[in-house]
Amino acid sequence: MRSNPPTQPKLVGPFIRLAFVACAFAGLPAIAAPVEEAPPATNAPPTAEKPAIDAHADALLRRMGDFLAQAPFYSVNAEVWQDVQLSSGLRVQAGRTIDLQVRRPNRLHAEVRSTRHNRALYYDGTAITLLNRVHNFYGAIPAPASLDEALDVACERFGITMPLEDLIVSDPYRNAISNVVSGIELGPVTVLGVPCDHLAFSQATIDWQIWIEQGATPLPRKLVITYKDEEGSPQYTAILSRWDLQTKLPDFVFTFEPPHGVTKIDVSEIKSANEARKSEGK
Repeated sequence: MRSNPPTQPKLVGPFIRLAFVACAFAGLPAIAAPVEEAPPATNAPPTAEKPAIDAHADALLRRMGDFLAQAPFYSVNAEVWQDVQLSSGLRVQAGRTIDLQVRRPNRLHAEVRSTRHNRALYYDGTAITLLNRVHNFYGAIPAPASLDEALDVACERFGITMPLEDLIVSDPYRNAISNVVSGIELGPVTVLGVPCDHLAFSQATIDWQIWIEQGATPLPRKLVITYKDEEGSPQYTAILSRWDLQTKLPDFVFTFEPPHGVTKIDVSEIKSANEARKSEGK
């Protein structure tokens, strides 16, 4: 999983970047590699320590990743909450909603709304456009013809992370598992009434948990990322609902049409504003 800073999480993960993490659970067994007697000294180079990942947890995560990777298109809603620290030092939770539509291999549309912000992001296979509906301006840049590459370009040029980019990448499982050092299955639980399997994984700088729907549609229903290297270990939480893998998404869904009176501005101005907001914890 891509491990974005808490002000710009990536599902999760980046995503976070992104990229999807074991928090400390009282009374739950710890995951650790078996202790073995040290081998005799040799001149051979040291081998990397094998991640201590429970086989069932790995299989469930792989099943979810493969299911998303093979879906030709989908829509999903996310309610996102994350810890932020205000300039006064007060820590609060900031919330927003995300409506995401994806059509592989090169289409994306996201609407991100909160009490203070209302933004839209369009990717049509040739360009990425970011629209600020509150201030009525937009910026656009040429983009490569794949979602994976477009995610990187958006981060580099706009200074933003694509919403829920960990679900969008072409191989969600590989993206999620690549930096994991341990993982465990925590058992069944429900998320908004949906029976799920609860998994937890750990990486060097983040811990993350994911709740995956049981049955024929192994969709992620909840994600929590804990940023261990940040003061106070802030968290990012996304509740995923209204999954739709049946409704086809035509080209116009991903095509940006400038609203009346909108102003086009330079992309570097948007990036500077986004970076300033991140430094202020907004």
